[in-house]
Amino acid sequence: MNTKQIDKLMNVLLGISGGLILTGIIFRLQHWPNGNLILWTGFIANIVLSNFEISRLKKIIKESV
Repeated sequence: MNTKQIDKLMNVLLGISGGLILTGIIFRLQHWPNGNLILWTGFIANIVLSNFEISRLKKIIKESV
């Protein structure tokens, strides 16, 4: 995969994790079941994806210098 495809994939995955966080918040506010699970799934996915993105960007910066 080239960098443009990876950028698009990361944007989609980060958007999905953000959507999970927002959905979990709505579930929690409405006291619907599984709100905590959805919320924490979104948080964990966002942390993992952000760490991957940071390491990928560090590698790109290192190669360009």
